[in-house]
Amino acid sequence: MSVGQIVPGQRAMWKLAEKLGEGDAGEVFLIESTLQGKQAILKRPRKGAYSSDILRQAAQIRSEGSILRALSEVSFSSQVVHLSTPAVLDESRPEDGGGERYFIIIERASGIDLKSLRQISHFGVLESIQSLAGEENRFFIEKIARFGQIPEPILIRILGGVIHLLETIHSSQVSMDSTAHAGLIWNDVKPEHLFWDPHQTRLTVIDWGNGQFLEADGATKDRRYTRNDDYSQFIQEIGGFLAESNPSLHKRLEWPKSITPGSAYSDGVKPLKKRLAALQKEFSNQLKKLRIQESTLHSTSQPDESHISQSEDIQQQIVAYGEMPHIADAINLHARYLLHLASENNLETFRQVCGSTAELAATSADKWSLLGEIARIALEQSTNQNEQAKGSFSKALAMGVADDWPGALWQLFEHNGKEPLPSWWDKLSQEVRRVYLKLEPDALTPYTEVSRLFFTLQATIQQMGDQAFRSHPDGASVSSEERLQAFENLLKIFNEEVGKKWKELEPAPPYSGIDYKEIDAFVEDIEAILPGTREKIDKFLSQPKAQADIALNAWDRKEFEIARRALRMLMIWDPDRRRLLLADRALGSAAGWLTKIRQGAGPNDPFYEYITSVELEGRRLRNLVGPSKWLDLILDALKGLRKGVKHADLIIEHPEVLNEIPWLSEYRSREILSLPGSRPLRLEREEIAPELVKTVTGVEEGKLGANQDIHLAEPLDIWVPEARGSSARVFTGHLRNRAGQTEQYALKVMRPKRIEYALPLFREEVQVLSILRDVPGISPLVECGFLRIEEGLDFPSDETHRSAAHLEGQVVRYGAEEAQNFLASMERYIAQGWLPYLALVKRDPKHNLMVYCDAGYTHGWFLPLREGLLLAIQICDILQIAHDRNIVYRDHKILHFYWEPQPPGVVMIDWNIAKRQPEGLSEAEKQFDLVQFGARALHHIITGRPAPGALPVGPNRPEEIERSALSYTVSWTYDDERLPNRVKEILEQALNQGYTHVKALRQDLAQVQQQAPEPAQNRGKK
Repeated sequence: MSVGQIVPGQRAMWKLAEKLGEGDAGEVFLIESTLQGKQAILKRPRKGAYSSDILRQAAQIRSEGSILRALSEVSFSSQVVHLSTPAVLDESRPEDGGGERYFIIIERASGIDLKSLRQISHFGVLESIQSLAGEENRFFIEKIARFGQIPEPILIRILGGVIHLLETIHSSQVSMDSTAHAGLIWNDVKPEHLFWDPHQTRLTVIDWGNGQFLEADGATKDRRYTRNDDYSQFIQEIGGFLAESNPSLHKRLEWPKSITPGSAYSDGVKPLKKRLAALQKEFSNQLKKLRIQESTLHSTSQPDESHISQSEDIQQQIVAYGEMPHIADAINLHARYLLHLASENNLETFRQVCGSTAELAATSADKWSLLGEIARIALEQSTNQNEQAKGSFSKALAMGVADDWPGALWQLFEHNGKEPLPSWWDKLSQEVRRVYLKLEPDALTPYTEVSRLFFTLQATIQQMGDQAFRSHPDGASVSSEERLQAFENLLKIFNEEVGKKWKELEPAPPYSGIDYKEIDAFVEDIEAILPGTREKIDKFLSQPKAQADIALNAWDRKEFEIARRALRMLMIWDPDRRRLLLADRALGSAAGWLTKIRQGAGPNDPFYEYITSVELEGRRLRNLVGPSKWLDLILDALKGLRKGVKHADLIIEHPEVLNEIPWLSEYRSREILSLPGSRPLRLEREEIAPELVKTVTGVEEGKLGANQDIHLAEPLDIWVPEARGSSARVFTGHLRNRAGQTEQYALKVMRPKRIEYALPLFREEVQVLSILRDVPGISPLVECGFLRIEEGLDFPSDETHRSAAHLEGQVVRYGAEEAQNFLASMERYIAQGWLPYLALVKRDPKHNLMVYCDAGYTHGWFLPLREGLLLAIQICDILQIAHDRNIVYRDHKILHFYWEPQPPGVVMIDWNIAKRQPEGLSEAEKQFDLVQFGARALHHIITGRPAPGALPVGPNRPEEIERSALSYTVSWTYDDERLPNRVKEILEQALNQGYTHVKALRQDLAQVQQQAPEPAQNRGKK
């Protein structure tokens, strides 16, 4: 077997790490498992021995395995020390046989053997012993070396432990191969077989190859050995060892000098046991007091130099008892003192304490050594440092003590500022990387890797050029020459954009941010020359890129402090990336820049100078850190404003820009109205057909008056002067339904003095409402009929608000399904003095679009553009259905449109001037309807007024509408500055016969509506 060889066991694969020794019992190797890396001990017959010796050694090793398995069943209940024996972990496979290929694998004993402890106490720390004991025991070993001899408490505990172990195994029943035994003996009592572990105060007893099982009489089966042989060996071997390592204790214990094997226990071990117990009790009490002192000392909140000295003294004393001090608590005590020293800038004492702290634990020694080195550098420069510079070093030292190495290195980096990096930077930053990132001492920085890549690339291209010259001594071929020229250009650009800029404080764009796109841009081309480059770059840049991504993702979320923390981590991975300094400052100023953006130009600031300055500042932020969605959005908006783009068009193109630049909507500050609704408004109307209300079925006669079938009340057409109709009056009507209950509706009654004019309008409205009865957004016909008031009574005039409640008379009521019978009876009833009426769903005037859209009525306030466009689009949806059914509305005044909050949607009323063409609508008729819609409704909704030259909002006769202009010119006002150019274009197109089909107009409006920003009160709600 040789070092590095893989050895297959029954349970795992093992690799030989080191040969520890060989002797008459075979060879011993230090090994480790290939999967877990766990160390263990392998024992096997000695290679090259005689066959008889190999068989003997194999038998002895096999016996040791059996003994150790038997010992695993024994319980040691010592109160003096924890006792253990190695466990068998594995053995050779059965097919390897029982000869020279046989082996067992056992646990490696933790701690230091007693013989090595004597050597350390006499001769100091020996490298050979240190390597075997491991770094975890360095502190203990170094403390033992200061005593000059093995301390008495340790020896007392070990001696008492050995006696207890022997007494226990001698009387413990064990079994081997299903055979029961009364006990066993060690039969190899030697100091080098006793391992003391100070971390667990555990004694491990090894080398059981000479062990034997005992019969009931205390002797081995072959009668060669008895229990007394163990005790006799103990007296002789341990006595001799003790006389050399600690003569005073040997004398104090009155160690037996001459005893017979038969009396070894009674005359030797038993009295020793009694004296050891007394000493153990004494030492145990002393140790308890010492531990209390240790705990009290470690709890000191403001330690000083005396506390550190006391701590070191207590540590030395605790080691004398074979135990480890509470290292973590001691380190915390030191750390608190070091923090105080750092705050006081007491660098010399800081260095000294770091040195003593490094001795406390091997695992953290590098950290304290590094802190000491930083303190040394600070001391060297102290004569030339101002208070601010001293403060930077103090902060860095405090951060290092707290294990914030990214912050510590950054303090030193920032302290250097824009000056060239000092000579100590490379070595110090590399040491920080090693301590914090657990890198190997020879791990290269990304810049060094890139530099090596450049020189390798340079040499490869030079070699390619030499080969081309040798192939073409009179000059390379044209293709080769061009190819070499391309490679040389690549090398030059790579050096300029990557190599030289890597360490620059503020590299020029385009590759100036914190990402690594500059090297990514060259990977493909370099890969063609040096295969494997991509994989190599990915390896040494994976962590720096990951940290850069964390910073840029936080930058994109405006989490600037998180981004700054990520830069500190990036600095550890890539300490040559000087651009990170200005990137950090940019991140620190970003919040202030955003505030400046949101506040806008001051009252005394020239607007375009303000725009230019904040844009330049923002572009520098982008160059120093990198792009982000919010930053690019702001920069594009600032650039547009600088070039004269209207605010409204910026918002339409990027409505989210209002979140960043709220003052863009100052011109929209009058858009404060809102449409009521029980839920967020949607462009598409809910697919709910109008409820078909039935107040009466068939034809019924009844009475008009209070508490009768129909009772008229207050007028509904005088809430604004323009609401008066030309053909009818509208009153609140209380109608008794089929269940005998009274409900309110709008009762539209033909004017008695305009019957000839009104008759065709009533006919047309009834026909249209019947055709559109299933359309959402159409105020449905509830019933129709005739009423005749008693003589001497008359309707109240238009000029008064007087109620019609005094009217009495008779009524003939037609259900909505009887509309055709109503029309057929109309002339006959009118000739008899009856007046036709239509009962419709009553609408609340406060929801009329006049209230929301007319600038005069709203005193100059407006609906948000998004809501105004929603109204127009829903009207288009109703018009589309009407046109599809060969109906044009024509009378598009704003008073004919209502907003219904539940379910939300536009409602159209008054279809008496609408026109049906059963044979189909001509293109001109549809176009005219859309022109009227644009001039009277769309224009009014968007701008707060009808188009110049459009019919007035008041009552209109059919002939007036028919004589209306076919196109209109828009006159824009200051208030219209809030409208994007696209909205103006659509409105102008609608007023100039630009649309023949509703679908085209609706599509254009919807496109703008989707781009329009949410109303301020809704923005941010989801």
